[in-house]
Amino acid sequence: MNVFNKVTLQSLKKNKTRTIVTIIGIILSAAMICAVTTFASSIYNYALDNAIYVDGDWHGSAEDMSLETYEMIKNESKVSNHVFAQQFGYAKIEGCINENKPYLFVLGASEGFSDMMPVHITSGKYPTSSSEILIPDHLYENGGVELNIGDTIELALGKRMLDGYSMGQYTPYYVYDENNETIPSGEKLVVEETRSYTVVGFYERPSFENFTAPGYTALTIADKDTNPQYNYSVWFKMNKAKEVYSFIEDNQLTGRTNSSVLRYSGISRYEGFNTMIISLATIVIGLIMFGSIALIYNAFSISVAERTKQFGLLSSVGATKKQLRRMVISEALMVSAVGIPLGILAGVGGIGITLIFVGNKFQALVGYPIPLKLSVSTLSLVIAVVIALLTVLISAIVPSKRATKVSAIEAIRQSKDINAKIKKVRTSKLIYKIFGLPGMLANKYYKRSRKKYRATVLSLFMSVVLFVS
Repeated sequence: MNVFNKVTLQSLKKNKTRTIVTIIGIILSAAMICAVTTFASSIYNYALDNAIYVDGDWHGSAEDMSLETYEMIKNESKVSNHVFAQQFGYAKIEGCINENKPYLFVLGASEGFSDMMPVHITSGKYPTSSSEILIPDHLYENGGVELNIGDTIELALGKRMLDGYSMGQYTPYYVYDENNETIPSGEKLVVEETRSYTVVGFYERPSFENFTAPGYTALTIADKDTNPQYNYSVWFKMNKAKEVYSFIEDNQLTGRTNSSVLRYSGISRYEGFNTMIISLATIVIGLIMFGSIALIYNAFSISVAERTKQFGLLSSVGATKKQLRRMVISEALMVSAVGIPLGILAGVGGIGITLIFVGNKFQALVGYPIPLKLSVSTLSLVIAVVIALLTVLISAIVPSKRATKVSAIEAIRQSKDINAKIKKVRTSKLIYKIFGLPGMLANKYYKRSRKKYRATVLSLFMSVVLFVS
């Protein structure tokens, strides 16, 4: 530590009250900035959790694929994880009242399927063998077919065929005629096998069943041996999520991307949500910075005014303008080293306590049983530290320039700081009547020092703006 830093440190120690007030200002600034960045991070994580709950934790899918395509995806080094479902086929449902959805569509799920896909059981349990089946709730709610846990059902499974082509879940059962009315497509169900299942549970309508699908999606366990006679649906995660678009295009896969999960992971071809969150955070942080600069600038301005004589003495013994400016910047860095870490802790703690009380309220807004929880990311903390430090340095730059403009003699005499004029300062009688003698003296004080008056008004103005914002 050189002599200038030692002098700065001694000055901070001698003026403990001013130093503490400056540090408190920095703590408040850093806490508010950190609260905004951490809340934005928590919102992103909350949106991602809801997207995973609704759509599953995957990046891309391949629908109605052959066994060879599944094996290609399985062995691809860019793919970090995957699950598949064997399409055992469609079975006609007796007593179904929904003419647009006359089938039960049976999928044989691979190991880990319920971890990656949105399977939310409402009663019973998840199948543990290929002889057990999980039935969707809307088979009864929408189709009028009532089953109970423990029932045994025998299904004649096959393929939907039309003009020699097999059809899947994305081809509706009904088509539109020239009068825009629905008519049966003329398809036939070609039965290939019969399987018997025991109903072990019910689950919510899955998001991987589109609303025009002709079959209610039931889940069982996949056969141990992969069979080329079945089509496969594969859902996968990439090592680098942004590569999912090119992976699907390059391999000409018939599937889709999990747009909501990719969007809230910061990777999407549609940046509306990201732009909205970043714009809101930028506006609020901008307001906080403006108010913080006004507050912290006053502290450094007072510090420079008190140390003007010290700067003059140092200048008289050979200190350069650059060295004097560095003294003020060093003071800013020293108080920042204490204030910013405490502010970051206060910001994270404050928003964490806030979310404890209001986090559960978000469940009623979105309709899913996921609370808004505190999510502290490294990026949000780094952004908060950088912005807080930038705020302090900007606040110190103007006073540091002032310290170098005063000559050594003027600094020692403090003629710039103490400037009494012969001209009498007059005040309004109305001020005296309303505020009394203290008000009259305050009015004279501000008339003699209009810069301090403007700084005070600006600080009050920014306090109101921040509060309302």
